[in-house]
Amino acid sequence: MPMYREILTIIGGFILPFTILQVWGRLVNRWKVAGGFLSAFLIVGPIWLMNHGMTFSLIHQTGGAFVDMGLATGVGIFVYGLLGGKSFQKSLYLLSAALRGGLIAGILLYLVSK
Repeated sequence: MPMYREILTIIGGFILPFTILQVWGRLVNRWKVAGGFLSAFLIVGPIWLMNHGMTFSLIHQTGGAFVDMGLATGVGIFVYGLLGGKSFQKSLYLLSAALRGGLIAGILLYLVSK
């Protein structure tokens, strides 16, 4: 993979957790449950398109499917929690919640695609 693709992949992996940490909580605080659904629609969808869905996307995927955005989000929020002064146990809980959500989504997608 050329160096510029590696840099774009790092940027693409950074954008989603950064945007989630900056925007998601504000929308949920303002509009409660509707803010959570709005966040999912307005944040994850467009960033997925930017990372994967365009002709010249940020992340150039080769081979089989890989959960890059979910992994980047889980690790990004885990590290944010650690650097933000949260305990390792609290940060580990957030990481495990992200992994469980990704696992459930993967199973559902597998069942739907059969």
